[in-house]
Amino acid sequence: MSLPRPPTTMPRPPTPTNPPDPSDSHTRRINRVLDHIDAHLDGDLRLEPLAELAAFSPFHFHRVFRAWTGETLQDFVRRRRLEAAGARLRHVPQLRVTELALACGFASGEAFARAFRRHFGMSPSEWRDGGHAEWEVRESSRTRPLPPLPRYRVELKQLPDMELLYWRVHGDYGQVVDPAWARFVPWIAELGLAGHPLIGMGLDDPDITAPSRCRFDACVVLPLGWADTRVRAPRKRVTAGWYACLDFEGPGAAVGPAWTQLLRDWLPHGGMSLRDGHFFERYAADQTMPSPERVRCELCMPVARDGTAPDF
Repeated sequence: MSLPRPPTTMPRPPTPTNPPDPSDSHTRRINRVLDHIDAHLDGDLRLEPLAELAAFSPFHFHRVFRAWTGETLQDFVRRRRLEAAGARLRHVPQLRVTELALACGFASGEAFARAFRRHFGMSPSEWRDGGHAEWEVRESSRTRPLPPLPRYRVELKQLPDMELLYWRVHGDYGQVVDPAWARFVPWIAELGLAGHPLIGMGLDDPDITAPSRCRFDACVVLPLGWADTRVRAPRKRVTAGWYACLDFEGPGAAVGPAWTQLLRDWLPHGGMSLRDGHFFERYAADQTMPSPERVRCELCMPVARDGTAPDF
């Protein structure tokens, strides 16, 4: 999960027509492919259709993709499928391994089990039974004990469709998120979008994905019909649906543990199940930008309403 903390002091903003890397044509085209892969892990993710999506020849797409991500397309797809499977096994342990294998794009449970063991060093069953904790310790240089937390309020909400303008950065969330907000917030102000809700979206689970490969999107919710032909930054949509929303206020370092409360403490007893969709942090349109010492936001987790949630 991400730790977005828009700072109170902003550097001189870039011009609206020349944002950093997310505005670059290659970057936008590759991000379009990465978003498609995440949304279709069980689908056809061969080189040719993805190259067509990015508007590259297959030969050039392979080279550009590897230069941009540091991985071949095949390695990236395999890793994302296994990381998605690891996250689902961790948070929805009742899933059958065969069902999960097919949902994550593997032809059989046997092929999935072999690939999972090669990547994580243990079987899917061992991971589900607590082995993921060993992986988290191994991937981080040190353990990260969960500090005592207040009992945050969780509320079920139906959120509308939202169209987002976003910038994407890569790397350790603790190092890349603040600089991303520092450039993004004044840039959208120049576009006339100051005062519109901000969304922070960590696309990878840092307990599973290596920090250097994590992706974070700094987003602003666009008003209906908004258009500006100068802007080359990409857009995406958050679909309407039910979300479990945790009302967070506290130090920035506690945002990650608050996500853990949602997944570890609330979800198993909330009468809900996770559904496909983005996890994100939502900032009120009228709030003052939080400092690293004090953050106020809403953590939003996509869920399917199949029961009644307890009162947290």
